[in-house]
Amino acid sequence: MKKINKDIGSFSEDLAKKYLEKNDYSILDCNFKNFLGEIDIICKKNTLLIIVEVKSRYNNNYGLPRESVNFSKQRSIIKVANSYINYKRLPNINVRFDVIEVYLNLESTNFKINHIKDAFRLN
Repeated sequence: MKKINKDIGSFSEDLAKKYLEKNDYSILDCNFKNFLGEIDIICKKNTLLIIVEVKSRYNNNYGLPRESVNFSKQRSIIKVANSYINYKRLPNINVRFDVIEVYLNLESTNFKINHIKDAFRLN
């Protein structure tokens, strides 16, 4: 089951990347990992650095995808984002944290993307 979930996650991230590129975002990094955690997609639009968490679901039995980006997950993403910013030497860049929900369909290849801009903030 873990491999299936990983495959679904990778597929959903690919859909999210295509969506972002189609909407004039420049993809900088995908699956950026360090000892603090992982960021699914790091992109840029104009002068804004955007950190994207991708969540997918076939149904809402376990809640909406965005609901899994809880306070603890947000803190983890923020820590990794700060690490990335330091690593890439981008100290004065404006950052936005987005969530992209990918709703998949078991019966077809149809899917729906919901892009939640500014889903959470640095505190």
